[in-house]
Amino acid sequence: MKLKVLLVDDEIHILNNLSKVLPWEAMGFEIAGLAKNGVEALETAIEHQPDLILCDIRMPIMDGMTLIQHLREQGLSSEILLLTGYQEFEYARIGIRYGVRDYICKPINYYELEEVVRKIADQIIERRKKQSKEQRLNRVASLANENYILHTLLGQEREEEGVLWDEEDGGEESKTRGVLLLDLEGYAHKSISWTLHERKAWNLHIKNLLKEMFASIIKQYTVLQVREGEWCIIFHSPQEEITKDQLRPGYEQLQGIVSEKEGMMIRMCLEQSPVGWTEMSSVYQRMQQMLILCPPLEWFLDARLFVESSASYTDSKGSQWRFIEQIGNGLRNGSHELLVQVVSELKYYVGHMTENRAAEKLLHYLLIHLLREMRELQMLSGEQEQAVWLRLQEFLSLKDLTSLVISLVDRARESLAAKKSSETLMMSAQNYIQHHLGDDFGIEDIAEYLGISCSYFCLLFKNHFGETFVEYLTKQRVEMAKCLLSGSEKSVTQIGSVVGYQERRYFTKVFQKYTGMTPSEFRLKETSIS
Repeated sequence: MKLKVLLVDDEIHILNNLSKVLPWEAMGFEIAGLAKNGVEALETAIEHQPDLILCDIRMPIMDGMTLIQHLREQGLSSEILLLTGYQEFEYARIGIRYGVRDYICKPINYYELEEVVRKIADQIIERRKKQSKEQRLNRVASLANENYILHTLLGQEREEEGVLWDEEDGGEESKTRGVLLLDLEGYAHKSISWTLHERKAWNLHIKNLLKEMFASIIKQYTVLQVREGEWCIIFHSPQEEITKDQLRPGYEQLQGIVSEKEGMMIRMCLEQSPVGWTEMSSVYQRMQQMLILCPPLEWFLDARLFVESSASYTDSKGSQWRFIEQIGNGLRNGSHELLVQVVSELKYYVGHMTENRAAEKLLHYLLIHLLREMRELQMLSGEQEQAVWLRLQEFLSLKDLTSLVISLVDRARESLAAKKSSETLMMSAQNYIQHHLGDDFGIEDIAEYLGISCSYFCLLFKNHFGETFVEYLTKQRVEMAKCLLSGSEKSVTQIGSVVGYQERRYFTKVFQKYTGMTPSEFRLKETSIS
């Protein structure tokens, strides 16, 4: 990407010379704009964010010194070269105090100017490379953290590498973390009519809100979307306890958003007793269990109270929950043997239960859990899922419910058996893309994540999806941007950033090429239609 330069001088002939005499393209620059005074320059700088500004001091309307002050107040870190007469030397010295890089005396020696500009360009590029490398390392560490924590929560097999959370964290068994689990009551059923892009865009929107929402309450935390309609915040346990009242403003803000979508209800379960990594999966499952078993009218649940009341929690109920855990583990780990074993034990267990109502309740829990897990793993089409929900609205006997659970598990086993290794890889690739649309990643990153070579990944991807990785990624980002433009009040620049385009101009260019209209035009059209 070329660097951008802004040229500012009230003398037209100097402005023209600056734009034409210096070999800007050869030096790696594109001219972002020409300005005859400080007001024009400020507007252009805010819009184009130039890397370098060549600016005269004495200009009408707004002089160079005032412009520099306004630029810094706006947070622009552009390198600035002042153009000045000998008698203005003291002004130049003051300008350097405001972060001005250097000054060039008039009449301009263009050879000297070119040398200075080339030196600055080299330094900007080197600084960018360093920043890019640091950002990449931070991003890789962040993704490694998320991947590690997610696998830990789900109880999946993983390498014992340890989380890259904190150098002073004290190791794997250090118990310094708390967990906040957020779940949308009724999401699985009420989102059945949404498209995949609508669901992904909306879930990403909620995840981004969560990252901002609890910053004043929870320090050093990671937000994970465990599955659709469910998010988990893992945080360092604070010295002072988090209270329900502290979480209420965030809850009310979220509830206002989710209420607009089919009247769903957000629920929170908080575990702030220190938790070690080896306990994380069982704690997460217990919090899920608590949200299922407790009445949905209460939005906040304290996981510690659930532990205290669990003395009266019978072995039979513990066995019931075991089926939910084992089916989830069997699906996520692709274990045919475990799924066969669970079905066999479930049939025996239900057949020997003396209370039909308790058995029916267990099977309803299992069915809802199965539907959510199978959707997340792409084992059911929308029509198949809709058919199951329609069945659940009918009066079903215990035998019917058991048969429905068994048929879903059998379908999951068939889906696992039908997936070849290449298809499994591409399903993982698709899931990775959907969860990282806002990140800066490429073929190397995703191939490394899958553990295969870049060339093999490209071959598999093209064969599986019928288009290149770049084509697919662009399409996914634009589709998500369309959803956010229609259903979010974020600015075009913010939405571009959310879907992976940090520069608005480039985002607009890509979006227009794909849709035939700019993001602003698309939003206006969607607004007028609605």
